[in-house]
Amino acid sequence: MDQPAAESIGGQTPAAEAVAQEPRLVRPAWATLLSILTVLVAVGTVTLHVVGAASHRAYMQYWGIDAGVFPKTTDLVLINGYASLVNQSASAFSLIVANIRWWTAGAVGLAIYLFFVLSPWDAGAGKVSNWLSQRPQWIQRLVRYLIAALALAAVVPVALIVWTLVMAFPDALGQANGKQHAEREAFEYVKGCEKSKYPCVELKRGHESLGSGFILDGSPAFVAIFDSQRQRARVIPREGIEMISARGPILPAARLEDGK
Repeated sequence: MDQPAAESIGGQTPAAEAVAQEPRLVRPAWATLLSILTVLVAVGTVTLHVVGAASHRAYMQYWGIDAGVFPKTTDLVLINGYASLVNQSASAFSLIVANIRWWTAGAVGLAIYLFFVLSPWDAGAGKVSNWLSQRPQWIQRLVRYLIAALALAAVVPVALIVWTLVMAFPDALGQANGKQHAEREAFEYVKGCEKSKYPCVELKRGHESLGSGFILDGSPAFVAIFDSQRQRARVIPREGIEMISARGPILPAARLEDGK
């Protein structure tokens, strides 16, 4: 008995073959997505922790204080790292906007460089490859091994430099943020308690006044201040200390009028 004409030689109808030939969308498995997300969360957590710890260390070093006296919990370090990344991103954006001409010129120069590097060109019309193909096999192998060795010798130092820069970038970013934070505060602190926009505090132990200034950091055992009289940072044991704000809360004028 003759087979139907609609059936192909392979046993499939033309409709089935068309369906089989249609491109299928490759959907990643949920396990793969979860694995990628886990890796990103782990890398992001480590990065935030490094940035936050470096920022706190640089901030305290600016004032001449040992950061180890004021340890931070993991959540505070991560929050500090997040704030550091936001601040540095905003600073980088402001720097780009302020130098938009140089930024545009650099982008154009990079585009021209890539155009020449990636453009196809004939280096000698294949003379080197033709010459090498006519040499004995041992010479061809020797040339290939030499090229591979030289390429490896050139790639390894570059890879090490790139790896070092990648690993050092979070620490450098945190240090830059901590130093900039301290410099902004120092600009206000040197004005004194009366003119600074930051509130001042007075430290007292019993009836003894220990000084007045601006809070730099604190821990369960110590408190660090910038003494407005001495114009120096100080670390004072916290036990028995009373901190009195030298400035009351500043309320909006509208609320003050409503309260009258």
